[in-house]
Amino acid sequence: MTQKVFALDTQPGIQRDGTVFDRQFYTDGQWVRFQRGRPRKMFGFRRISNVLSGPSRGIWVNALNGFNYVFSGYADGLQEVTIDDTGVGAGLINFTLSNFTANHLNLWQFDGFYNVTGGVASLVAHPGQNLAQIDSTANSPVLIGNIAGSTMSQIGVFTDSLTLNGTTTATLAAANIRIGAGQTVTGSNIPASTTVVSVVGTTVTLSQAATGSGTVTATFNNNISVSGGVVVLHPYVFVYGNDGLIQNCSAGDPDDWVSADANATNAATGKIVKGLPVRGGSNSPSGLFWSLDSLIRVSYAPQSLGVAGTANFAAPTFWRYDIISSQTSIMSSSSVIEYDGIYYWCGVDRFLLYNGVVKEIPNPMNQNWFFDNLNYNQRQKVWATKVPRFGEIWWFYPRGDSVECNDAVIYNVRENTWYDAGQAVGARRSAGYFSQVFAYPIQADWQTSVKELVTSITTDVTLGSPWLFLDTYDALVQIDQLAEAAEFPAGTTVLAIQSNGIKTLGAITGGSGYVDGPYTGVPLTGGSGLSAEASVTVSGGAVTAVTITSVGAGYVVGDVLSADAADLGGTGSNFSVPVSALYAQMIQLSANATATATATIAFNTRPGLVKLYQHEIGRDAIDGAEVLAIDSYFETSDLGWVSGGPSQPSPEGANRWLRIERVEPDFIMAGEMELYVTGRPYAQSQDDTTGPYTFDQNTNKVDMREQRRELRLKFRSNVTGGDYQLGKIILNADIGDVRGY
Repeated sequence: MTQKVFALDTQPGIQRDGTVFDRQFYTDGQWVRFQRGRPRKMFGFRRISNVLSGPSRGIWVNALNGFNYVFSGYADGLQEVTIDDTGVGAGLINFTLSNFTANHLNLWQFDGFYNVTGGVASLVAHPGQNLAQIDSTANSPVLIGNIAGSTMSQIGVFTDSLTLNGTTTATLAAANIRIGAGQTVTGSNIPASTTVVSVVGTTVTLSQAATGSGTVTATFNNNISVSGGVVVLHPYVFVYGNDGLIQNCSAGDPDDWVSADANATNAATGKIVKGLPVRGGSNSPSGLFWSLDSLIRVSYAPQSLGVAGTANFAAPTFWRYDIISSQTSIMSSSSVIEYDGIYYWCGVDRFLLYNGVVKEIPNPMNQNWFFDNLNYNQRQKVWATKVPRFGEIWWFYPRGDSVECNDAVIYNVRENTWYDAGQAVGARRSAGYFSQVFAYPIQADWQTSVKELVTSITTDVTLGSPWLFLDTYDALVQIDQLAEAAEFPAGTTVLAIQSNGIKTLGAITGGSGYVDGPYTGVPLTGGSGLSAEASVTVSGGAVTAVTITSVGAGYVVGDVLSADAADLGGTGSNFSVPVSALYAQMIQLSANATATATATIAFNTRPGLVKLYQHEIGRDAIDGAEVLAIDSYFETSDLGWVSGGPSQPSPEGANRWLRIERVEPDFIMAGEMELYVTGRPYAQSQDDTTGPYTFDQNTNKVDMREQRRELRLKFRSNVTGGDYQLGKIILNADIGDVRGY
């Protein structure tokens, strides 16, 4: 046994830049982070939904009354998934969007706004057609809708009564401060492309003469359509885009874009691509706006110019525009994130922050690794998020020739170090939102499903009914699958699945005192199930026939059922009937059968769907009932004597091999781990790896006989339920051979 022991003291972070030999930090890793200077496995993730259309190109979360409303924009529209505080979902809502164009280039920005005038909380969104090019000039409407609703339409559109007289002059019933010059006006007897020329009191001058007379409901449109995006600086909605455009509505009213505090200006030469609120102090609200080459601060600063009542008096101004930097850059419109009042983003060739001034974030660890391997043709897919619990800022990016994000670089603000996700499966995400009220980050996978046959069922179907009644249960049938058969319309899907409905009833005990007659839709009481209904015939005061019309669910054979006298004429008692047979499974489809027949229904997965995940939970990758291990590992810096030894680097070392005879693990851990010994004779030689040496939480020591001139240790966890946090590992090591390798 060796006479010397050393404590492993590799520095926190994963250094990718430079050579492996010339590193004091960990040299490799996957799905590992650093806390208290030590590596630990990242948490796992659990599927929330697998029916989201995708890939998602923007996610925003709003919490209300114990529920979290997850909004996801994709090429063809907008969807919302409601989950509780544990991440359990409650179905999918597809939004109805007006003034929206489906396009594979749609990249979404979201924010929340309280509409003071309407008295409702609103969702504002912009589907910008700039996924392929950050500098795209294509404008698209900004949308708004009730945050608790399922519809959105163009912002800045409203109606008012307008009396026409066949001329270019029209009259309002009352003055309306929302109406102003430049708005488009539509309605009966109003020619196409008519705009407002001027408004004086209740008199509106139009650009074209009305084609008739009378009072009409006119629609006024501020034509809020931009290429950049949208942000809320409460109580104002700001939109931005081409030629440095920054435009805002009036306070609290998203329909008013013409009042004095509403403004539009071109604050930069390049396109504005991102806006975020910032603490403004006495000049609140304030915001930061990123153009392609500048950073601009906008502040609420009302002031009057000149002296009131004199010729040099000018109308008050409300906004101040300051260029913070005119020589900066931004990688993508989604690459900016705010962390504790400091703004971090990815430029085209470096990482930057704003904390009052624009500064570069030093990155000696993986700056070349990131920029040299980024697929610049997909730069707009780079997006940023944060994990505040561990002080992390993540930039997801498409690496190599990947057209979607398949890796992430991570800056740990708390540890002041850098690392990456190691191209782990959990880094394959196209969009997400950080933890706030909902305690876990939410992220969407970009891998879309394909249509695949899951199972097929042959059963009788009835014209006009959406139900399938089965004697055996097929667990492969799932909600939202496509159900395809000649007897159902194209696009039919599975809406609901129930079990143990009533198939047949036994002998009737008729009772007495009931009112004669036929009765329909009679709820059946008793038993262990719910919602069964029947048509009942009473003759001679007793029940003589019972025909099931709704099979219900949750019953067992032998349940004794009855009905309330109130549903059988108002009097009577002692009627009962037992359940004699059950349907094992009842499947409700989204459409009714078009014929009565024996049909073979094919159940297929829907194409184009992605999975939505709750991250930073558990230790595994959980996809429904499937639980997969997450591969997580880290590899130390060189520990050989030629680099100074295991404890610390040194500019001068012994030209001898390092011989390791024992490793004493010090982990907080769950599950089995593996240890590999890697090394080489010279810095540019091929690695030679041995292992694995396995150990668990009950292992006191790992004995071995390993020696290398340059030597590194790799620790790996790849079992379900696996977890680890490194403590201080002791190495039993000594000087080894002096011979050549």
